[in-house]
Amino acid sequence: MSLQHDADGFLVGTPSGTVNLGGVLANTLGGFLVVRGFANLNVLAGRSQADKGYQRELKSDHLEDIQHFYQRGEYLFFPEIVLSLELLADFEKKDRPSDDPIKLISQGQTFRSNVNGVSVKITKTKTANELRRVNISLPEEAGKVLKRIDGNHRISAFEKMSDVGRLNHNPISFCIILLPQGQATQNEKALFYNINSKALALTSEEVYKGIIEDEAGFPDDVLKRDFGPEFVLCRQIRKKLNFEYLSYLCCIFGQHKDGIDSRCSVLIESLRDIQRERQRLGNTSPLPNSKTLLTAIQAINEIYADGHLTSSTSQGLFSAFLYFQLQEGSLKRQFMQWVLKNHLNELKTIHASDLIRIFEKVAQAKKRQIFVSMQFDSKTQENYDAIEGAVEDVNKEHKLDIKLREIRIDKFDTGFSYEINAEILSLIEESGFLIADLTAGNKNVYHEIGFLMGLNQGRGIPHENFLLLHNGSIGNAVNDVGFNLKDFKQLRVNDTNSLRERVKQQIAIYFWLES
Repeated sequence: MSLQHDADGFLVGTPSGTVNLGGVLANTLGGFLVVRGFANLNVLAGRSQADKGYQRELKSDHLEDIQHFYQRGEYLFFPEIVLSLELLADFEKKDRPSDDPIKLISQGQTFRSNVNGVSVKITKTKTANELRRVNISLPEEAGKVLKRIDGNHRISAFEKMSDVGRLNHNPISFCIILLPQGQATQNEKALFYNINSKALALTSEEVYKGIIEDEAGFPDDVLKRDFGPEFVLCRQIRKKLNFEYLSYLCCIFGQHKDGIDSRCSVLIESLRDIQRERQRLGNTSPLPNSKTLLTAIQAINEIYADGHLTSSTSQGLFSAFLYFQLQEGSLKRQFMQWVLKNHLNELKTIHASDLIRIFEKVAQAKKRQIFVSMQFDSKTQENYDAIEGAVEDVNKEHKLDIKLREIRIDKFDTGFSYEINAEILSLIEESGFLIADLTAGNKNVYHEIGFLMGLNQGRGIPHENFLLLHNGSIGNAVNDVGFNLKDFKQLRVNDTNSLRERVKQQIAIYFWLES
């Protein structure tokens, strides 16, 4: 065989010489002329190809799953590979066939293509059911004349493997549908659609449940070895999910009225999502133990008490919540606020990895540096003390993994009416939030607010990343607040003691720590 791997790792080329595929010929239900037989995977891979006109894009995760299935070897079996062969003939040539290829073969005669040399020959031997044996010859120069209708992922996974010797010790079953010239593509598309849509798919729950409940056939050590630690965890806590106490998660696990039990599929697929995201970040820690996992699920039940989440049936959303719940720090609370604010709970289906990765980027964008723009003197010092105390309170109360910190612009002050220099503007641009104290009516504070508003406009984002405040016990709002800011929401207090609490609340809301 002259088979090699290309730059992407796929097997390329074709087996050298003529390949002969033997099988049994039958005119099947629906009128298709079909040959069924057995051959090694490398032969079928070398003489077949996927038609991109109807075949699905290869899924890397699915390819890896099949490769692991091949490598493990246990219970290694799958249904036949379905292929098609278009019978080509040029009736303008002298060596043309005597009749239509399909008709010739049906009558027990030999067909040999005068286009690519492919031949179909009926042998004299018949099977016990009077079915005819047939031999299909595929010359090397014909190339990959077989089209893959069903089994493309199975063959492609094989092609991507470097060590395939053991897989060629025994043959697999194939089904080759003989198709008339000019009608092959149309038939292939229809057959592909029927095979992939007409059968009632076996649900993940049915597959998982049968394995999880068979403790005699699959004890924990076998379950972990052959299927993964998520299966063992699922077995350990599935029956412990008491929905009298986890009532807000009934819809997720299919425990509501007319719901279909989905405890196994939700648990296993969510744990797989978590491991996948951990591996992406280089986190090699094992899955949590059953006690930790159950505690996390109970915490999510409290989150789902929000009426917007209670009716959600999205496994992906639940999985993302579980991922953040198992993490230390404040992201779990921020994630909930982000989901509700953007109505993501209304999505019926969404992949956990998409939610997690998008949120991580959004959370990262909300930088933890808070730029404080105000007049710094003895008159307004108590306002700064309140702001500083509010930031400290937020860090402490929400146990932030990445702490908020305030930046004082007076460190770059050159006088009472200081210059707005490039360094200060850079600090504003790099900060995630700006607190502007209008109490003293300082003109430079207005410049800094205007600069940030210009940045927002250029970035196409709303003016939500700053807080305007005024303390009426120190200044006079009529004189301090300019007309051009009167249309923007402002935090106005007349009591310095309440300023700290109100600023803390606004910071927590902006960083999705409170609603």
